Amino acid sequence: MVRKLLKLLKYLVLLVLVFTLLGLVWLRWDAHQPRSDYFDERQGQITSVAVTESRTPFGQKSELVYLGSDSGLNVRFRVIRDDSAAAPLPVMVVLGGQRTGSDAVDLFGDVGARAVVGIDYPYDGPQRVRGFSQTVSAIAPARQGFLDTVPATSLVLDWVLEQPWADRDNVIIVGGSLGVPFAARVAARDERVTAALLVHGAANNRLWLEVQIARRIESRLLNVPLSYVVHWLAYGPELNTSEHVAAIAPRPLVVIGARNDERTPAGEAQLLYDLAGEPKRLRYSEGLHIEGDRPDVVEALLRIANEEMPFLTQ
Repeated sequence: MVRKLLKLLKYLVLLVLVFTLLGLVWLRWDAHQPRSDYFDERQGQITSVAVTESRTPFGQKSELVYLGSDSGLNVRFRVIRDDSAAAPLPVMVVLGGQRTGSDAVDLFGDVGARAVVGIDYPYDGPQRVRGFSQTVSAIAPARQGFLDTVPATSLVLDWVLEQPWADRDNVIIVGGSLGVPFAARVAARDERVTAALLVHGAANNRLWLEVQIARRIESRLLNVPLSYVVHWLAYGPELNTSEHVAAIAPRPLVVIGARNDERTPAGEAQLLYDLAGEPKRLRYSEGLHIEGDRPDVVEALLRIANEEMPFLTQ
């Protein structure tokens, strides 16, 4: 009886291993499929718009906008601008950290004579995942969110560039940290983007993920293979920053690295710069990786961005 149970257990383990291997093979195949046609179809046409207006502490106009597409795609974003400034205004479209989303516009304070647009990632799963069951349930909406961010950003541009205050000749995509791969992909795909600013990001997204996983799992035997799995789950091959950054040229590009970045592998800012075409600039901020609760880092980055605006809007 014991021998039969052990034999059955052996076959069960073998079956699990086979299905796991087949799942990983499929996942890798799926992650490498081109998504350009999907992006076009998913962007679709705007069918619904809802706008809520308010004022910032600086007296500037804030608009919370909900867009719906005929594809079923929905996206939420915020716009801050000085509605007393002479139009048209240069537009900065910001893709920041997952938890920052549209609130990234608040980091700009007084936005001056420009419009700043902060986009929420199109993800409807749990914001703080705890435990195995929540992790598993969050995978599908997270994958969909990764895939939908690029067309969602272009859908936002569809609305923004129809506004009378928007300067269609000066549309700057800003990617910060997690937002860098999306910003580079949007810039490569959407020619309405006239310049790009990539902040504290990496050229090698898989390596960047490995660093994030290593902050939670110390075993390299686990964090390296896990980084490949997460990279495939997040459609990393489609969001290949090292490939798409080269497609931004001949539009201006500014890459900003951090001197003491604890979340980005060393040398990645330089590599991003090296892979890009002209015109381009490489700057460094002092201190650590960008976080909303690091005002000194945010202030330094805003100062660099302001200094580079003439280059980005040339």
